[in-house]
Amino acid sequence: MTGSYNNFFRMFDRSSRRDVTLEASRESSKPRAVLKPRKVCTGGKRKKDEISVDSLDFNKKILHTAWHPLENIIAVAATNNLYIFQDKVN
Repeated sequence: MTGSYNNFFRMFDRSSRRDVTLEASRESSKPRAVLKPRKVCTGGKRKKDEISVDSLDFNKKILHTAWHPLENIIAVAATNNLYIFQDKVN
């Protein structure tokens, strides 16, 4: 897992070689909220769900990340907020 600007953080699964970009925000911090993958567009045309590189807020940034070695729980510190996310509990 690595942090980035615009409160984005990226997680990598080494076994499946997949990655996903997510956003730590107040909208996603509600209990039971599902994190939606985010895509950043570097070209001229962007799709509906993509965010343009030109609109990224470089004042918002992930300052620290941590994860549990055995459980699917992560902690993300962004600006002056701490977000704790965990995998869906059945």
